[in-house]
Amino acid sequence: MNIQEKYNIEETLNTFSLCPKKPSLAMSWWFLAGIIAGILILSFFDHRLDEAMRWAIYILMGYFVLHSLYDIQIGSKIRYTFDAKENAVYKSSPLRGKRKIMKMDEIVIFVHSEMGSWYYALGAQKSQFIKSYIISESFSSGKKSETKQEAYENFVLMKIEKLQSSVIKKTETLNQ
Repeated sequence: MNIQEKYNIEETLNTFSLCPKKPSLAMSWWFLAGIIAGILILSFFDHRLDEAMRWAIYILMGYFVLHSLYDIQIGSKIRYTFDAKENAVYKSSPLRGKRKIMKMDEIVIFVHSEMGSWYYALGAQKSQFIKSYIISESFSSGKKSETKQEAYENFVLMKIEKLQSSVIKKTETLNQ
C-alpha cells in the first residue's frame, strides 16, 4: 500500500488533505475482535469470578469496545485539509463537519513523543504545546518504522511545507 492510499490523501493545486489515523484502522478492527473474543471466553468462566470482579471486567471491556468503535467509525475519518488559497487549515470530522482550526502561515509541525513512540503533531506557532493535532501515525525505533517515517517525511511533510511556503511568499508580497 502506498502512502497516498494509506493516509487517504487528496491533493489539488492549492490544497492537500489527509486522514492521519487511517493507518491504525486495521489495528482497531483486530483490537475489537480480540475484545469480543475475550468477552466470549470470559462468559464461559463467568461462574469462577465473583460478582464485583465480573462487573469490573465487563465495564472495562465495554469501554474498550466503545473506544474501538469510535476509532473505527469516527477517528479514522478525521481529515486535515491544508488550503493555501484560503490560508487556512481545516479539520473535518463526521461529528462536527468542517471547521477552520488555524492559519496556514502560523502552523508549526513538531515531534511529540509518548511512551516509547512518537508522531508528528500540528499546532499554531504560539500555542503548539497547549493545543495540537496528530497528523501522522505513531513511529518507533526499528527499520520498518524508519521506512514509514521516511516515506511520510518525503511525501506528506514536503507537500505541507511547499503549500506553507507559497502562502508565506504570497503574504510577504502583499505586505510590501
